[in-house]
Amino acid sequence: MTEVEKFIKKLHRLEKSGDLEVEHLLKALKTPDPALIEPLREMSRQYDWQPMNDDLIAPMAAWVDTICIYLESGVTGLIKAINRPKQFFRIVFGTIEELPPHEALDAFLQLGEEFARGIPPKKKSFAKCYIYALTHSSRSIKDEKIGARTHDAFVPILKGLIAATIGTKDEIVAEHAAICFEALGDTSDTEYLKSLTFNEKRYKNIGKTVAKRIIKKYEHSKP
Repeated sequence: MTEVEKFIKKLHRLEKSGDLEVEHLLKALKTPDPALIEPLREMSRQYDWQPMNDDLIAPMAAWVDTICIYLESGVTGLIKAINRPKQFFRIVFGTIEELPPHEALDAFLQLGEEFARGIPPKKKSFAKCYIYALTHSSRSIKDEKIGARTHDAFVPILKGLIAATIGTKDEIVAEHAAICFEALGDTSDTEYLKSLTFNEKRYKNIGKTVAKRIIKKYEHSKP
């Protein structure tokens, strides 16, 4: 039995016992194999899994669709699919954040470039989902020194998101963007982070805390 066959057999077993969760499907991203595409789509048809919907039913068919897009076309395919109806972007971001860091960051960079200029009124939900997913994904590299090119590409995006939401009802976006500096910022950003003034008391010291972590990381990395 091949690894693909073993994986699909396990998914069938979990579905029949009522224990299948999205996280089980996402494991297909750990060892991506295009041979998984047709068996996954067949499972979606067999069990009549739900597409994107307005109910409280997990859209398992939408998750399968997104996983198969990645297996077939990589990050490029996910980016092309981001604007599908019914806030399909939520599923796409959930998939991207499970990818290896170098692939995920490439996708986040391409999808977030416009935020360096602020958040378009019709993209508030998109921006929230974007920064939540980026925060989750960047945790895996927060202890690493970021390259200058990646740093210079992401900082304007993070600053744009912060400028657009700090002091507003969507200040949580600014908080998450500040947290992302721990992975994507360097010592040149510490004064900026210390200067951030949040309205919400629970976010009050976020900038200073992240600045301290950045300084500590780079001090420890000195020869």
